[in-house]
Amino acid sequence: MNFKAIIKNVNKYGISGTIRLRNDKKRITEIVDNYRADFLKENGVKSLDELDKKALKKYRKSLERKYMFEILPAEYDEYKDRPIQNKVIMMENGHAPSPSQSHLADVIRKQGKYKVVMMSMNRQDVSLEEYLENGRKFVREIADAKAVFLSTSNFFLSGFDLRPETKLIQLWHGVGTFKKIGFSTVNSKGFGLSESERKKIDLYRNYDYVTIAAESQLPIFEEALRIPASSGKLAPIGVSRTDVFYDQEYIQHTHERFLKAMPQIEGKKIILYAPTFRGRTAKAKAPDRLDIAKMAERLSDDYVLLIKHHGLAHNIPDIPEEYKDKFAFDARDHKNFGIERWLSEADILITDYSSVAFEFALKEKPIIFFCYDLEEYVEERGLYNDFETFVPGPVVKTTDEICDYIEHIDERFDKQRVIDFKRDQVGACDGHATERTIELIEK
Repeated sequence: MNFKAIIKNVNKYGISGTIRLRNDKKRITEIVDNYRADFLKENGVKSLDELDKKALKKYRKSLERKYMFEILPAEYDEYKDRPIQNKVIMMENGHAPSPSQSHLADVIRKQGKYKVVMMSMNRQDVSLEEYLENGRKFVREIADAKAVFLSTSNFFLSGFDLRPETKLIQLWHGVGTFKKIGFSTVNSKGFGLSESERKKIDLYRNYDYVTIAAESQLPIFEEALRIPASSGKLAPIGVSRTDVFYDQEYIQHTHERFLKAMPQIEGKKIILYAPTFRGRTAKAKAPDRLDIAKMAERLSDDYVLLIKHHGLAHNIPDIPEEYKDKFAFDARDHKNFGIERWLSEADILITDYSSVAFEFALKEKPIIFFCYDLEEYVEERGLYNDFETFVPGPVVKTTDEICDYIEHIDERFDKQRVIDFKRDQVGACDGHATERTIELIEK
């Protein structure tokens, strides 16, 4: 018996609440066990391991729906009568804090008005049933919260409405978006859900606010989330995570940490390669077309290359041994640096369809778009704008083109193009977005 957990629950919920908690856990365990047993019986097998791929997918989907529309709403109803506390919840589907939450959480803690509770659902690291149980803990925790901050869409809150005293605020995990998201992907060839699926599970219907980087992005989020701009829920107040790019102490501290971790970079200009993944999130692959040897041959006298692949990407190419930790450095070896740190330290960004370009534009420095698969990506995933005319830098398809641009960067870099993009696409990111985001809690 875990006496520590019992004492913690007694302090939090009282004796009767703790008893109710234990009974609820027993009841839900029985519901899930019975549900699994019935499903296995219907399929003529004795364990989930014996199910074929199609049947297992059906089981997972149906269990998620059971939690979404039955178990989680009932759980919330059980606990939502508690008095509201001065606390805010930061929930992340993977590991908390996410880059979108980290700076905001730090500022709220320093202000001292609200208690900050970080909650990780650990989606990629646990079984489905553990993940769903993490969701049940999350639903209990938010029942008396002042605000809930999300950074990704998830279905835990889709089946019920929060009490009016609790604000649900979506920070989003990017500062802007080139690629289509949400309802914009409906019925798309290789990525989106069907219209009926999206309507059945509307992940965005109960948001109170969605913070976005500029008014120019309103039409995109209006389409993607199907939240009318006139509702006031789409808040072009800037994105909290970008405030660090205006913080000279943060920038200096980042530089010192990089030099300590990678003293080989001192005196060199820094190229950051930070692409997005390819394919669906469950089987995300890292792009593998960058020729590190060629870049080293042509650029290593003046530059070093830092490589930061997307957190969901698998099959990440290894850096050739002769260049590793000399010319090229792998972010996987420096996991204590978040993406903002890498962007803060870089002099040049190489990316593709990733939203990091929106953040890096705040620095008014060169961005190269390495899009060797542009036509294929547009066909499969879909983009909101004509990419080559919209982005604030050259679109290239080979490593040779990347090297050629960098070798002639002084005459080729169009800084005004980046400034114009910054003004239009991230204009509300002025170093004070966190202040305005915190104000939403009481709005």
